[in-house]
Amino acid sequence: MELKPTKPLSGFIELMPTQQRCFDECAKRMRAALAGAGFTHIDLPSIERAEVLTDEDNWDEIETQMFLFQKGDTKMGLRYDGTVGLARYTAGNANGLVFPFRAYQFAKNYRGERPQRGRYREFYQMDLDILGINELSIDYDAEIVAVLSLAYDSIREFVGPTFARVGSRKFWDALFDYLKLPRDSARQAFVLIDKKDKLKDEFEPALKEAVDGAAAKAILSVFSAGYQAFFGKTAALDAAIGELDGFIAKIRAMGVKNADIDLSIMRGHAYYTGIVFEFFLEKFPDLGSVGGGGRYEDLTGKFSKTKIIGVGAAVGFSRMMAALLDEDKINLAPFEAPVDAAVLVLGQGNVLYAMNALAELRRAGIVAVPFLDTDKKLKNQMEFANKIRARFCVIIGEDEAKKKILTLKDMADGTQTEESVPGAIKKIKTKA
Repeated sequence: MELKPTKPLSGFIELMPTQQRCFDECAKRMRAALAGAGFTHIDLPSIERAEVLTDEDNWDEIETQMFLFQKGDTKMGLRYDGTVGLARYTAGNANGLVFPFRAYQFAKNYRGERPQRGRYREFYQMDLDILGINELSIDYDAEIVAVLSLAYDSIREFVGPTFARVGSRKFWDALFDYLKLPRDSARQAFVLIDKKDKLKDEFEPALKEAVDGAAAKAILSVFSAGYQAFFGKTAALDAAIGELDGFIAKIRAMGVKNADIDLSIMRGHAYYTGIVFEFFLEKFPDLGSVGGGGRYEDLTGKFSKTKIIGVGAAVGFSRMMAALLDEDKINLAPFEAPVDAAVLVLGQGNVLYAMNALAELRRAGIVAVPFLDTDKKLKNQMEFANKIRARFCVIIGEDEAKKKILTLKDMADGTQTEESVPGAIKKIKTKA
């Protein structure tokens, strides 16, 4: 019989146990940070109707970007991010929600595009959003960045410190209006500015080809002389500049010290309408953005006549963690020994007593793993305990079962003592 493949499909992530424990701990900490800031976890379906996921009518065109399928007459697809589902959910439940509504998601998303380094077909993404009906204070933009900064700080010991770069779609819209750029030229300029870091020396000539000389000169001056040089040109520019300066002051007041204005940060051209931001890892700048977001003026326009405004962010959690784990950038030592005690049972007749002791250890909060192939010699069972890096061995044979005690071996120093179950619990916890 021909053996089936053991490797996952391209674009799908599998981690080894120690890596997975690190992944899970970081997810747990970040989620706790969001919950601590009053964000409600919502768990939305991974499958949506095709018309919910896209506005496109041509099935063949969108099939290359999404995982789409059909059951009966219903066309469906796997979600590719958290925003579309959030929009549907908010529109459908608006009467039962309290606004401003604060929600976060931590879920797998799916994209049918060609996988490459840092781009996966299945990945965890963490989304956090604050939503308001008809209006939403600009101060919530600062709140989102401050909370996201707290979430990253919760895993600082593993990924290091972060820094944020802040841009403004309003500034560019106002500047392009001031420069009287035609729509097509403005769009080309948006795309080029968004790719400025990647284009490097090619940015300036590409910009001069896309827009006229005076406009190109003005745009380039934003990065050389600074955006504040345009203060006083138009009311819209003044408002955008004031919003940027005020935003930085607010996030710094909320404890976000490592953030700077960088107007090359653009995010989605057709999506964001105000402040935009991205987070990066200080120690691993080559990884690129590990999260970002901004303000959007009409979240639920496809689903409801009620205007819902939002500000949100997404963390590329799988992309960040997989890259750091694959390249051994995270110290996994804290995750190599998750077991407090290996319970080794010598002889089938001692299983009941061992099970009772195991239950008491677990009730006391001790991570205990039994070895229940009771016919194996103690040497073989100790090898198992070493492989799972247990800190202690609880050995139960015929004598221990008769005396209602256990033999406790400290795997670090090799000392071995006879203990009652409560005594063993105390010793294990003392050395935690």
